[in-house]
Amino acid sequence: MRVYILAMEFRKFFARRLKEARLARGYTQVRLSQMCGLPSNAIAKYETEVIIPSIETLKKLAEALEVSADYFVFDQAKMEGVPKIQDPALYERYFVLESLTEEEREAALFLLDSLVARHRVQEIKTGLAQSAPAPSKKPNHKEATA
Repeated sequence: MRVYILAMEFRKFFARRLKEARLARGYTQVRLSQMCGLPSNAIAKYETEVIIPSIETLKKLAEALEVSADYFVFDQAKMEGVPKIQDPALYERYFVLESLTEEEREAALFLLDSLVARHRVQEIKTGLAQSAPAPSKKPNHKEATA
């Protein structure tokens, strides 16, 4: 009996999360079905708790909605999903940062914020230097009279 209750709770949870993510992206049920290569009524069945998706379909839904598959399974998962970090060293450190204490995390965020601010200032300086008009050359007295 407990397994049945858990399965029903999961259907309800999944249906709510799927609908939230779909609406946040502005997709219709049919459009999302098309994006995932599913029958046109599949999303409606998921959102009305009639069926739940296979793992493969769950992956397709997560990719189409740009969320982590965890979002559909765990309460504490956020809709933003897993960051798409290309650099392997940064990706590895992301998970280390997650395990830091609150104080260590605040220090790391302060340092990162400082680096980002410095980078933005450099971008602004570079942008201003590139967009500044070239100084106009005024003819000197000899050039003007020649």
